[in-house]
Amino acid sequence: MTAEKEVIRTTCPRDCYDACGIVVVKRRGEVTRVLGDPDHHMTRGALCGKCALAYNGAWRDQSKRLLTPMRRDGRKGDGTFVAVSWAEAMNMMAARLNQIRDESGGHTVLHTHYTGTVSLLAGWYPMRLFNRIGATEIDPDTVCNKAGHAALEIMFGDSLQGFDPRGADQAGCLLIWGANPSASAPHVHKHWLRDIPAACVVVDPIRHETAAQATLHLQPYPGTDAALAFAMLHVLRREGMLDHAFLSAHTIGWEAVERQLDDCPPEWAEGVTGVPAGDIVKAAQMYGKGPSMLWLGQGLQRQPKGGNVFRACSLLPVATGMMGRPGTGLLYMTGPACRGINMDRLTAPHLRPSGAPGSVSHMDLAARLEDRKASRALVTWNNNIAASSPEQNRLRSALEREDLFHVAIDLFATDTTAYADLVLPAASFLEFDDLVLSYFNYSVSAQVRASDPMGNALPNQEIFRRLAAAMGLKDPELFELDGPLLDELVSATGISPDFRTLATAGTLHWANGPVVPFADGHFPTASGKVEIVSARFIEAGLPLAPVPDADPRPTEGRLRVLSPASPWLMNSSYGNDDRIRALQGDATVSIHPDEAARRGLCEGQLVTLVNQVGRLPGLKLALTNAVPVGVALVPKGRWPAGELSRSNVNVLFGGAKTDLAESTAVHGVEAELLPMSQLEGV
Repeated sequence: MTAEKEVIRTTCPRDCYDACGIVVVKRRGEVTRVLGDPDHHMTRGALCGKCALAYNGAWRDQSKRLLTPMRRDGRKGDGTFVAVSWAEAMNMMAARLNQIRDESGGHTVLHTHYTGTVSLLAGWYPMRLFNRIGATEIDPDTVCNKAGHAALEIMFGDSLQGFDPRGADQAGCLLIWGANPSASAPHVHKHWLRDIPAACVVVDPIRHETAAQATLHLQPYPGTDAALAFAMLHVLRREGMLDHAFLSAHTIGWEAVERQLDDCPPEWAEGVTGVPAGDIVKAAQMYGKGPSMLWLGQGLQRQPKGGNVFRACSLLPVATGMMGRPGTGLLYMTGPACRGINMDRLTAPHLRPSGAPGSVSHMDLAARLEDRKASRALVTWNNNIAASSPEQNRLRSALEREDLFHVAIDLFATDTTAYADLVLPAASFLEFDDLVLSYFNYSVSAQVRASDPMGNALPNQEIFRRLAAAMGLKDPELFELDGPLLDELVSATGISPDFRTLATAGTLHWANGPVVPFADGHFPTASGKVEIVSARFIEAGLPLAPVPDADPRPTEGRLRVLSPASPWLMNSSYGNDDRIRALQGDATVSIHPDEAARRGLCEGQLVTLVNQVGRLPGLKLALTNAVPVGVALVPKGRWPAGELSRSNVNVLFGGAKTDLAESTAVHGVEAELLPMSQLEGV
């Protein structure tokens, strides 16, 4: 007999710093509620608003979920399909991929993926098959955070050893630069930031909720962060707050930075950044007094000179010696290797044929798809490129190619699945076991199956096992089952003997006390030191040392367009939930009241953003002091299919790259803001 009530503990695998604990309530075998785990250190009994709605809404709504494989039965983009069996779908996909491999090589099979889930198996196991056939990966990090990773990897040897948040009780100052926890880490914002004793300094062009609650908020104009960092270094040197012993023992190239500081006083920086000189001095003094922690957000490096910005900002803990001891450190992200997991075990790069071409930047995706010889097939999984990728109009035109064999794997019908030849239904996180590693905390969490998959949906890894069999591939790595692999991964962390033991606990911290990265004073660079200067930067096209640079202001009439995270979406996830759409309301663009007065615009007016790449009409104008003069704020993630304009803010982004790692410079977009009445003829 089925128990009247059952409670299952699992973990949220969304692209979020929180990695929240969840309890799933079932009655008579059916899921009735998805709630926050009251015993989880982060969740404390309540999910964030967006997850609470989505997990009790679209995620459990059979009318919204994809329930069976479907084959296109109409024009690409129309979203017209007929149901087929899994066997038919796998045979069709296998035949086409094998044919393409035989005729033009595996590299003409492209695949895009990102963080529709960040659980380990569903997020990375499919890479095994793509490696095996030599497919071309559209580098996922280039649409998000690659410039920051590249800069930190060259300087420190690793971008994934972040400070442990549990050590913040020993910090005197927390500097959050370019991150918005109120939207992207709701529980960090709600609990952790209020629990720690440290004074909080936030640097962000937008006065978001976390910035408004901070001890001090610096609001620089976008693209001026490196100049601000150098001005803070100027103050730190002037105040005698540099750690010369640390610089001498653990760094290479500080002299190339120090010789630039004379020209970077806070009064100069005020003119460049718009931040009052007095606030620059206060922020530097608060940080320099220490012990201090620095949190560098992913949004910070999504600008034209994002690599240089990260180099400059990361000098603060280096110059002050705020590293390698409790209450100090730098956080960008915390990776699996910090908990004993080798990602090669998941992705099997050894299967990749020798000489197979490397990855391609997301900034070049539309152009690559236009090239009929270079791209004959496309598999999209764990992402919604028609909503999230640059050059939106150009990309959609490329997706209409009749000769491009396109397979889309998703939970829902999206803007991207509408263009596919074959749509495959993926299982949700509630429907299979997996492992979740927070990229904020040093935690290891079990994602536990709470219900059967809806309809005929399957986990990503099972889809690719079936595809490998249909393609006639024999490598054992392509058929490895979830259970033994999860046990192995959990065991590798050293905190639990197997997955089931971890599942009983839900979440465990990797170490009993706070982890202190680089505590031994050694950095995993070639020199063993922080390489402030490096020939690798020269090879990448950057100056030998970071510079106090700033982007030029937009030309007359244009605004700098920022598209940060929405408080109601997770990238583009949740964009199809009815209650979330209602809470989002109309698409808006927010500007400063002085900007509106100068342009003769008023609150609530319908306006259009337009540039050389595209136009975004029908935006409702919102006026707020939270946005600097010269900036337009349009949150990312809305689904184009749900908008009257059939587009979102990415229609304005032409795929400009950062100065490092061919990553996205989406926060460098500029556009004109026009009343709808002036749109005709523009």
